[in-house]
Amino acid sequence: MASDPYALNDDGTAKDPAAFRAALRADPVRMEALEKEPEVAAVVLGEDENAFQELIKSAEKKRIDKLNKGMAERTIDAQRVSATVPRDTVQLYQQLRESGLQYGPAFRRAGMGY
Repeated sequence: MASDPYALNDDGTAKDPAAFRAALRADPVRMEALEKEPEVAAVVLGEDENAFQELIKSAEKKRIDKLNKGMAERTIDAQRVSATVPRDTVQLYQQLRESGLQYGPAFRRAGMGY
């Protein structure tokens, strides 16, 4: 199985910056979005790996901050209502991982009511 070219380190930098860049360049949708952001495109398409890593780290921090803000703004009632809705466990653990929480197999058994 091929590894994820968009995989990130704990600090938000790309695990494999060259693969990350190559994946971006091979994705026409992302390249079209980059054309609208010339300064970002210059970093992504340039050769400065440190600038690229800082860009990726900054984007990941913004994504996490936005996710956390959205969760914090939900009312207690809204959280209770959504907690009663059955969840796709694969999606749930993906969302937990994206928000910085990592739960292993032992926790999954507890969360599934076994």
